[in-house]
Order: sequence, then C-alpha cells, then structure tokens
Amino acid sequence: MPHQRELATAAALALPRFVSATVRFHTAVADRLGVTPAELHCLQLVHSGATDSPTELARLLGMTTGAFTRMLDRMERARLVERVPDPADRRRLRVRALPDRMAELTELYAPLAQRFGERLAGFDRRQLTALVSFLTEGETAADLATRQVDKAARQPREIRG
Repeated sequence: MPHQRELATAAALALPRFVSATVRFHTAVADRLGVTPAELHCLQLVHSGATDSPTELARLLGMTTGAFTRMLDRMERARLVERVPDPADRRRLRVRALPDRMAELTELYAPLAQRFGERLAGFDRRQLTALVSFLTEGETAADLATRQVDKAARQPREIRG
C-alpha cells in the first residue's frame, strides 16, 4: 500500500487530468449538440436546478448580463431554452430548458453517468463523505481563485523596463 504522501501526490497529479478529460467530454457534447461549451454549461445549470435566473446564470458563467442576453437569444433560436415569466413576479423572467433537447443531452451523458454511478456505488460512507467534502471545498477554492484572477486582471499592470 502506498504511503499517504504518495497517494496525495498521485491525487494532485490526477486531478488536472480528470478536469481536462471532463472539459474534452463537455466540448464533444457541445459540438454534437451544435452549441458552444458556455451554452452547454448554461443548459446544465438550468437543468440541474442550480438557478433559472438570468442574472444569476450570467454571474455563474462569468458573463456580463448583456453578453448573457445575446447567448440566451442564440439558445432560444436553437430551441434549447425559453424565457418564461416568473410566477412569483411577472415583471421578471426565468429560463426554462426545453424537454426535447434535454432528452438528447441526457442520452449523450448516460454512459458517463452510468460509469460514475457504478464507481460511486462501490464507495463506503466514509469515502463518499471525503469525496463530497473535497469536491465542495474544491469548488469554493476555485471560486475564490477565479475572483482573485478577475481582480488582478482589473488592476493596472506594472510596466517593466
């Protein structure tokens, strides 16, 4: 059995490979659907129930509301989503995924989802707790790092001579 340090190093090296493979998969799915990766990401956010608020979707995608509106226009033309009135406040709009395209998306994701499900079914409660904790903390760390990069990008650059 490898030592903890070796396992931690192996995990640290495997993580970027996993993220890269996931990005390649999402790009292939987006290509198959005829959408951009950002449009696919938006569709997943809406479908997963993360949010249906245009303002919140723009924030989660790192887009301005203007750029998001243009993307949403393209997604409506592609029959991926529709804008619907908010039942709680009819002055607001919500984004809803259209079922026929969601069926196509579900079909494309099914083999990977099945493989992940089979693998996770073999984990015990302690392993699943550790995995969920790692992923949740990783999301928080990635969000913080993104904000730091965005903040640095807004700072005037020092001219070196």
